[in-house]
Amino acid sequence: MLGEEGRLIVGFSGGLDSSVLLHALAQNDGLKARLIALHVHHGLSPNADVWEAHCQAVSENLGVAFISARVTVTGDGNGIEQAARNARYDVFQQHANSHDLVLVAHHNDDQVETFFQRLFRGSGLTGLASMAAVRPLFDDSDVLLVRPLLHVSRKQLEAYAQAQQLAWVEDESNTDTRYERNWWRNELLPQIWQRFTGREESLKRTLEQLQSDQALLQELLKPEIDACIAYCDWPGTNELICSIAALNDKPKHHRPYLLRGWLAGCGVPMPSAAMLERIQREVIEAAEDRNPQVVLGDICVRRYQQHLYVTRQLDDVTPCIIDLGSNTRFPWAGSTITVTNTSEEGLASGRYDLIPAYSCVGQTLRPAGRPQKTLKHIWQENSIPPWLRDRWPLLLQDGKLCAVVGICNDQSVVVAHGYAVKWLS
Repeated sequence: MLGEEGRLIVGFSGGLDSSVLLHALAQNDGLKARLIALHVHHGLSPNADVWEAHCQAVSENLGVAFISARVTVTGDGNGIEQAARNARYDVFQQHANSHDLVLVAHHNDDQVETFFQRLFRGSGLTGLASMAAVRPLFDDSDVLLVRPLLHVSRKQLEAYAQAQQLAWVEDESNTDTRYERNWWRNELLPQIWQRFTGREESLKRTLEQLQSDQALLQELLKPEIDACIAYCDWPGTNELICSIAALNDKPKHHRPYLLRGWLAGCGVPMPSAAMLERIQREVIEAAEDRNPQVVLGDICVRRYQQHLYVTRQLDDVTPCIIDLGSNTRFPWAGSTITVTNTSEEGLASGRYDLIPAYSCVGQTLRPAGRPQKTLKHIWQENSIPPWLRDRWPLLLQDGKLCAVVGICNDQSVVVAHGYAVKWLS
């Protein structure tokens, strides 16, 4: 599971679970040199500084490299627990490279709590299968998240910690039953196990079967998902797009699974059944003359020319002057403009005004051997999605439109060996 390459980045809160995980791994001389204890300082507790100092001291005593990252947690409508988790996983992604593994100390009791939480939220098979032992850190990430303690109970972790005389911190919020997970852990589950003695193993087998069923479902669905997917390279747009025609060609009861599979490939967290219904009703089934969208957090699901796209909001842009005279690259609207010398026809060297298309009204240009073109004609001929048109970069000289970056150049500035300017995703 832990492979032979890359670092082993342990999410180290200082609590019982992660303390046991880090200590156990550090006892293996072959793994110790690869270990990094990564502590995320959320700033949510008055004891956060003390926990950080404790984690650093423990790591130093074990001879393990230590990193602490401070984050600001703000509610996003899904609760402070989810916001803190998102911030923590973003830190993992920032510090991990492609061959690294991120290890977290979720154990079997956590797995059971997750199952019951999702059961009462109306989750389907994917949700009820709970936490996988190994999965990508994010759906579009090449960093793996590993949970090596999923088959270990909290009682077993406590026994190990006591035998090894470990010290750990106690998060005071763990007893606050206003948080749903704490209520399951401290209130209801103890009553269930008292009433159904010995049933923990039965539930463990159920979870293992659900995970097996989920893996089989994903395997069977993959060819159908792949058949719905095409590719694009528009800026601010995920490269995976979904063909509505291919989607509608599948049985109706398959479509929510196919949409979920496509969105997962785009790195979108699992949408609810209600959100999938909104995509179907408000985007797929919208009138032909509409440019519909559904917002999912900081991304949008859109429709254009019978395909579904996942897009992010484009950053604001500031007009500037660029000098074409060497290879270079610079940011534009959250993506990148590149300038490269080319042996083919390209833009003549010189100074150009770089502006967004919304600042250029009524201008036209004449591509070599073609009639005069308005921006509207250029957008339509090149199938430029409507959400990109206002921010599309244009080059002007002396107030005259010279180039729609990456699409076409005015014949007056085209030379045999010039510069290719592109706006990349």
